[in-house]
Amino acid sequence: MTPTAIRGALAVLAFGVGPAVMAQGTFQTLDPSYGGETARRGFYGGFAVSGEAAYRDADLLDRVEPGAPAPSDLSLAARLDYALLPQVDLALVAELTGAAQNGRMGLSWVVVKPYWHNEGTDYAIRVAVDPVSEGGLGFRQTDVAFLSTTALSPTVTSDLSIGLRRLRTGYSDPAPGEIDLDPDAEPVFADDRLNGSTTGLVRTRAVGQSVRGAWGYNVLFDPAGSRFAFGLVAEAADYTILRADGGLAEGDVGAEPEEGASDRVRSAVGWARVGVEFSRPYYQLAPFVSVPMFTLADVQGEPVRHGPRLEKLRVGLRLTLR
Repeated sequence: MTPTAIRGALAVLAFGVGPAVMAQGTFQTLDPSYGGETARRGFYGGFAVSGEAAYRDADLLDRVEPGAPAPSDLSLAARLDYALLPQVDLALVAELTGAAQNGRMGLSWVVVKPYWHNEGTDYAIRVAVDPVSEGGLGFRQTDVAFLSTTALSPTVTSDLSIGLRRLRTGYSDPAPGEIDLDPDAEPVFADDRLNGSTTGLVRTRAVGQSVRGAWGYNVLFDPAGSRFAFGLVAEAADYTILRADGGLAEGDVGAEPEEGASDRVRSAVGWARVGVEFSRPYYQLAPFVSVPMFTLADVQGEPVRHGPRLEKLRVGLRLTLR
């Protein structure tokens, strides 16, 4: 693969398929799930609105090459939760970083979450999909997780979540010698047709899956349910990067691109997360800090190994109105 294609492959994993829908993968730590998530409903009325702002070094692998645009270190997200049924919630998650940078905003996830309670433990199944369809391949991202919250004592609870995420997405990348890679460009999927303006582009597809999990404890410190939270979040991912050269002359829009190189990206990352959640009847305020404890990756046979790195910590704040 060419250096431009390598940057493009990493950009797929770091930024998903463009600024409107940022993938939540190893290389991009913003995620609406697994970080501070519980199996209990966090609002009392019919709906809740929350916003999250975080600052972190988005280039977790330190692989941005000379001339490539650096990923944004500031992330902004908004979420709307709605009580669809007495024990089923519907949530819409929007990534706002693109809107802050270029005025474009897109819906990142649609989440359905049924709950139930049994013998002192709360359970939930969360199904989240990227709402953009990729033709006959279905949704670009699908995440299914099992969650539980157990009361260990009147002031201590334990949270556990484990899930599987599937990614099938693609976008266009300039061929070698063409224009520079533009991370703000709209994605071009494998079933799109090239026209005269996209001649010379390389179409890249990322296909793979990741296993994710989180485990933590909460210490309640007031009657309203405010808590200190301590947890570990881990992910193991395996992606295949497929590249097809466009190489079509203007007017050959019906032709199929030639098959190009493929690459495999395998990675694992673990985070330690500490936070405080101040709860009141009408709002929640939750600052948090996450530190990468280990980072392991294999990209084109090139290993990446890191232990704890305080310089890569993520600091954020979530505000929920309920």
